[in-house]
Amino acid sequence: MILFLDFDGVLHPHPNDGAQFTCAPRLWELLDRHREVSIVFSTGWRFEHSVTALRQFVTAQGGEHLAGRFLDATPLLRHDTEAWSREHDCRAWLAAKPHTGPWLAVDDMPSLFTPGSANLYTVNAKRGLMHYDVERISALVVKAGR
Repeated sequence: MILFLDFDGVLHPHPNDGAQFTCAPRLWELLDRHREVSIVFSTGWRFEHSVTALRQFVTAQGGEHLAGRFLDATPLLRHDTEAWSREHDCRAWLAAKPHTGPWLAVDDMPSLFTPGSANLYTVNAKRGLMHYDVERISALVVKAGR
């Protein structure tokens, strides 16, 4: 399964007090539990940082063993409107790669996806990724694998 990953509001609360990637250990827990999951960055940070830098940000201080699971970033597309734009980025990546399996986006901004999208798990931006989110995403991964 491909998991498209946003940063702000997911790996740390948004807005935050400057502390970044405070929720990354919960992502590591999910990845340790599900070896079939690989990550593609869909975060806006990809406009300013390389995939290598993004990988280092999210794996620093304990997640280094997972670095190989962070594969790529969605294409740097420009959109006439913000509506559904991140979903378009995810679908563009899927169309360009040989991946045919299930996918899920983990994001805090549902307006960037088709309303009611079955491929979106929305995180509360004020909290970031919580333990209950890991459990719910884990259940979606298991369900997709059946």
